[in-house]
Amino acid sequence: MTDTARPRASRREGRREAATAKRLAAAALLPLISLPVLVSQPAQAASSTPPGYSLTATVAPPAMSVRDCRTDASCVFAPDPSGSDDYAALKAAVDRAAKLAVPAVLDAGGAVLTPARPATVLLSSGTYRLSRGLQLPPNVNLRGRGIKDTTVSMITANWQNFNYGYLISWDFHTRQAGSSNLVSDLTVNGNCREGAGAPSRRDLPGRPGAFCDFRGPKGDLASTNAGGGIAVGDRWTVRQVRFTNLEYFKVWVGDGVKDVRIVDNRFDNWGGAESGDEDNVGGGSRNDNVVVEYNQFDKTIHGNSFDFTNAIRTTVRRNTVVSDGAVATARGERWSSGNMYLEGLVQATVADNVLHGAQISLKTNGGYAHSGENKDITNPRDSVVSGNRISYPGEAGIVVVYDDYRDADETAGTVGGWNDKSTVDTDHIVRPGGNNVIRDNVVQYAGRSGILVLGSHGHAKDAPDTITGNLVRNSGWGGSTGYDTGAGFFDTAGIGLSIGDGDRIYGNTIADRPAKRTTWYGIHLGARRAPTAPTNTVLTGPAGETNTATRVIASTYHRVGQAPEAPNNLMADGRTLSWEESYALEGRPIAGYRVYRDGRVVGDLPVGSATIPGNLLTADESSFENAAAGTAGWTAGFRTTLARVGTAGAVGTSAMSLASSGTGEVSFAGRKMAATPGQLYTSVISAQAQAAGRWVRAGLKFTTATGKVHNLATNNRATVDATTGWMTSNYTVEAPADAVSVQAWYLIEGTVAGEVHLVDRLGLVAGTRTQQWTEPRRQAKPAAYHVVAYTAAENSTPSTVAVS
Repeated sequence: MTDTARPRASRREGRREAATAKRLAAAALLPLISLPVLVSQPAQAASSTPPGYSLTATVAPPAMSVRDCRTDASCVFAPDPSGSDDYAALKAAVDRAAKLAVPAVLDAGGAVLTPARPATVLLSSGTYRLSRGLQLPPNVNLRGRGIKDTTVSMITANWQNFNYGYLISWDFHTRQAGSSNLVSDLTVNGNCREGAGAPSRRDLPGRPGAFCDFRGPKGDLASTNAGGGIAVGDRWTVRQVRFTNLEYFKVWVGDGVKDVRIVDNRFDNWGGAESGDEDNVGGGSRNDNVVVEYNQFDKTIHGNSFDFTNAIRTTVRRNTVVSDGAVATARGERWSSGNMYLEGLVQATVADNVLHGAQISLKTNGGYAHSGENKDITNPRDSVVSGNRISYPGEAGIVVVYDDYRDADETAGTVGGWNDKSTVDTDHIVRPGGNNVIRDNVVQYAGRSGILVLGSHGHAKDAPDTITGNLVRNSGWGGSTGYDTGAGFFDTAGIGLSIGDGDRIYGNTIADRPAKRTTWYGIHLGARRAPTAPTNTVLTGPAGETNTATRVIASTYHRVGQAPEAPNNLMADGRTLSWEESYALEGRPIAGYRVYRDGRVVGDLPVGSATIPGNLLTADESSFENAAAGTAGWTAGFRTTLARVGTAGAVGTSAMSLASSGTGEVSFAGRKMAATPGQLYTSVISAQAQAAGRWVRAGLKFTTATGKVHNLATNNRATVDATTGWMTSNYTVEAPADAVSVQAWYLIEGTVAGEVHLVDRLGLVAGTRTQQWTEPRRQAKPAAYHVVAYTAAENSTPSTVAVS
């Protein structure tokens, strides 16, 4: 789906398809457990200042010292860097260490009785240059003297040896139960920019957006898959490692790998470096129990900060990510880097992360080619997103997406669980999602909405989600009033929901700062033109918790099923705005229009503007305030009697009545006016029933030079008047090629004898816009004006025009 999920920056399909052939069997999944309903206190506000980035360790212990190695019989000193190719020397040191390592002792069932005792290779200070990737066997650690002191770097001339490869990786030919590996206290430099990547602060890469040196000036020498950072194996820990200047994935966790810890690492492109746009921490492939915590991602990174596909029991916590639009602009890209994507993950935890300029997205794996491990679809399930602080995301702050696709026979997938796999080419498995908890997060200054839950297929979600205790401030900060997700259209809101049965949304606080209102609604239920709709949504918690919306532009709740269509063709001419009538929908008559300036109501037009812009009718023909004019200019049709009424009006206090003398249609027409062939003409009428409501139709009559008359009128059956309020009908059509005159013409269908209807605010214009509003006083510029149509219950989507 389009994400809200924005387009991903990474280019992974080729690599993932190539890797499919060597997938190992995934571990058996424990039964999915039900998460409890959590009652939370409102989250505390987050700072709008970007978090700092430092190479200093947060939780990692000091680097291993020379003394530590000398006193450890299982520690091997690597030779000092040679200045040329160090691969052979490091490979020899690793082989020596492997002989010193002691494997775990297992019982007959494979359980660990005695843990493994790994051996260590300690690197010296300086830069080790590698002509090929260094593989670590089970139970061999690789440790440097410090993140600023020891570097492992790719020799650019040998980039071919790193295609779909990494500088440091596990030996995937050898898996050993109970093994343990550690890589720590060093920098991994992929030499995307030859000689760049020193740990010296630079706000932007040296040549942002340009191809890596080894790809040549046109990128024709190497693929984008050469030179990744570290690919980890079972029970690996990667700690206090700096990743920079890497074309391929920075950290990769795949192929059913288990029990990995990626802790306190740093990701940047300092020192003139740049990187390819693959993920910083990427993987999936049914990996299990991976923890990614206390890592820092600088604003110079490229690609997503985190992206797993098809994984279980993943934990992403206490990481900090800064993403900067200036860096994206320098790279010639629309989107900033740094997003966290969980694609087809179950039982995941995303907690206490700080993101500035990036979002968290839980979605399916449906965005990839539907083959291999991505033939079957996994929806997000049984996951918790809590305590995160998200500021200035370009789109929504937190997004949950439920989706599926159709097979060649146009049928959706067969519902199954985590361990079910499709066995035929003509069908696929879809694993429904739901039972996710989004609680106690702070989302502020989102470019669009704060938190969105949406979907394209109802069967993709079979359990309700819980959204509680979140603080969402100033959604729509980027100027957005609406968001087309590809699975429905949301107006800008704190929280939006468009899929699910019985979802729980309570105890949330949606607020705007006083200086600038940008959030239209607190809770947005349903989406326009969406393939799914929420039902039985619970808006009060078990202890009576409700949602609070403060200083939002419109209202706390927005129920799309009751909203009218938006006004179209909004334009500004000086201080005057003009627009088209909104198209009436069944059961949703337009009650009027509101005008907002920078989020504040500045005009309210019940029924519509008193003056129709460019009206070809006279003031007396349009309105009936002049008693002396009566009904002049109008000719009654069959069984119709016209009279002026001075006691009620759509605008003003007078109108014209139509009394029916029989059963059927009543009508009336205006005087003939010269018509221009091919010109669009619009007629408009406001009507009120005095008894039974009837179908009111605005229309036009065109007459040709030979006297032929074209009678044309709207077929919108939603324009039924009522005894309260005024209902407006409008009709726009192009004048026929042979037309010489045009008349306004109006009909009311299905009347009975003695029935009376009032009409007012009659109009005929050459064009389409029949509403207008004028700013009474000169205002500071620039300003954004929004116009909504409203019913008694709901607003439409805002139409927007900027005045500069």
